[in-house]
Amino acid sequence: MRRRIELEGEQRDVDFAVVPAAKFASQATVAAEDVERWYGENKARYMTPETVSLQYLQLDLDEVAAGVEVTEEALRKHYDEVAHERFVEAEQRRASHILVETGDDEAATRTRAEQLLARARAGEDFAALARENSDDAGSKSQGGDLGWSTREAFVAPFAEALFALTPGELSGPVRTQFGYHIIRLDEVRPGKQRGFDEVRTELEAEFRREQAQALYYERSQELADESFAALTELETVAQKLGLPLRTVATYTRAGGGPFGAERKLLEAVFSSEVLVERQNSAPISLGEESVVVLRVTAHEEPRQQPLGDVRADIEADLQAQAAQQAATAAADAMIARLAGGAAWNDVVAGQGLTAAGQVTVDRRNAELPPELLQAVFLAPPPADGRPSAGKAALPGGDLVLFVVNARRPGSTQSPEGAALLGEQMRATAGRAAAAEFAAYVGEVERSARIKRNEKAFE
Repeated sequence: MRRRIELEGEQRDVDFAVVPAAKFASQATVAAEDVERWYGENKARYMTPETVSLQYLQLDLDEVAAGVEVTEEALRKHYDEVAHERFVEAEQRRASHILVETGDDEAATRTRAEQLLARARAGEDFAALARENSDDAGSKSQGGDLGWSTREAFVAPFAEALFALTPGELSGPVRTQFGYHIIRLDEVRPGKQRGFDEVRTELEAEFRREQAQALYYERSQELADESFAALTELETVAQKLGLPLRTVATYTRAGGGPFGAERKLLEAVFSSEVLVERQNSAPISLGEESVVVLRVTAHEEPRQQPLGDVRADIEADLQAQAAQQAATAAADAMIARLAGGAAWNDVVAGQGLTAAGQVTVDRRNAELPPELLQAVFLAPPPADGRPSAGKAALPGGDLVLFVVNARRPGSTQSPEGAALLGEQMRATAGRAAAAEFAAYVGEVERSARIKRNEKAFE
């Protein structure tokens, strides 16, 4: 574990410079025979994708809901049915309290709470008493003020006492699992029911969707039945159900159109029934509120693209490869110079590059590209006072040359190392416990006496 922490917590001082591939683009020439050879060796890379064209019908719950007729009478009746649950704002009360936490001596704690209650009833400033005596760190500095809350915000004994008070009245001592409370009710906001006009817009949208659920299910069944009966066309289905017949011009095995790469649609489109036999698909649910039926109207197999169509792409790819190879060769030459004792700044300046400046990184550093960070920590540490050099390839084709000037292992004495050590100890203990338990279960199974009831298998 110590070794692991030394590695995971390791820090390295590095400097680096980008070796752009574009710097070597002028040196990268591509001959016609190179293009032809590459094309011949990589024809599979230059195939058009398999594509289909689609027709489809889609039924959405929102569209069904938009067509639902809602009368004022039905809406008011729905309001009367749900208002007592949906549109009632519960009574809120603003209270202040003084908490006396229970200690080893329950009687003494209660006596102290009773004394505080007596002082409050005698007219002493409640907020001052709370600031000086309350054990509730959250409200103490606010003079015991708990703000506005509903009954559900409090534990039962506290809530019962509070909601039995009138504004300005005191109660206590009230015992809860937290200790003894002296409670004062400051203000009350009565509960109220929101009126029909206030919630009409919200209520209508909800009512429409509720009414549309059953209709959506019925129309989904109609879509399934009609598309199955039509079997190989959707025009008559669209006319019967009043749905627009939509199309997707290009759909591949990677998806396309408004459906993206929805797996269920991909499976349906490229199934034998739909693709080869040109039947309508079964209804495909997109979530819980949309269903689609589709058919393939055209199918194009993958075909080889002629060299003339892809020549420009191949030339660009080969030129980029050649530029990257030249950049790699330049980086290797600079690494060799550094290994021979040349100074970092001299090597970088000699190639017209700009060093970023030394930075300290660890394995979790998020500022460096991950490819560079990995290469930095794979590089050997500096030895004999000489930095360690290396390179990393970036996704865009550029190279990064770097030097590691210093290495410091992680330490179990640091806060981070100590935390990591504790985490690893717990993880190791858990693995050991799991192995012990698995061994125990295995031994129980091995030594168990089992009576087989053959009749159960007849």
